Amino acid sequence: MPATDIRVDSADTIPVRQPVDTAPAVEANSAPAKSDPPPTQVITAQEISAEAASRKDHTLDILSDLNQQLDEAIETLNAAVKESPTALSFSRDDSSNRFVVQVTDTETGEVIRNLPGEAVLRVARQLESLKAFSLMNCFNLLPSGN
Repeated sequence: MPATDIRVDSADTIPVRQPVDTAPAVEANSAPAKSDPPPTQVITAQEISAEAASRKDHTLDILSDLNQQLDEAIETLNAAVKESPTALSFSRDDSSNRFVVQVTDTETGEVIRNLPGEAVLRVARQLESLKAFSLMNCFNLLPSGN
């Protein structure tokens, strides 16, 4: 294996160079001393994996909390609108992750308008699918023949 390749097995260690300021102070009149390469800190694959898992769990917790707060805000808006003569309903379109406001006639229950309109939501969904396709293409994850 060439020296530039890195192979990581579960028990292997990966040398990681991190600059450490260990150079002695140089006097103004002296010639610069030949510097040694900075020391190498060794990090195991398990340590990297554990750190990544910890960060992933923390991020998922934050996203879960934000999602719960968002749902509570939507419920609060819907409750506030029910007290007024206006017939508005707030929701979130899951596929495009956009907020939707539905205006309805209180007497007939007929939907008067959705904000944003269905065309805007459709474009947002298509953009999300194009983004996923672009990422799959970037990392060569598309099935052969495409």
